[in-house]
Amino acid sequence: MAFFVTFGAVPAAIGQDHPTLESALEEACRLINEGEKDVAIQSGDGRSISGDVLIRCCGGEEPLGEHLFK
Repeated sequence: MAFFVTFGAVPAAIGQDHPTLESALEEACRLINEGEKDVAIQSGDGRSISGDVLIRCCGGEEPLGEHLFK
């Protein structure tokens, strides 16, 4: 399954799709660290992870997994 990173008030996928959740998280964390707002990871089936849960994953406080997607 591919993953896409989005951000901003009108979410739009940026860059290319990521073949793994880990590579999508790397890009999402980079954007959060650069100060971007409303960063999310979208899965190919339409579910997403964002907000405080994504921030905790970036900080290593929450283990990353597909179970977090809503």
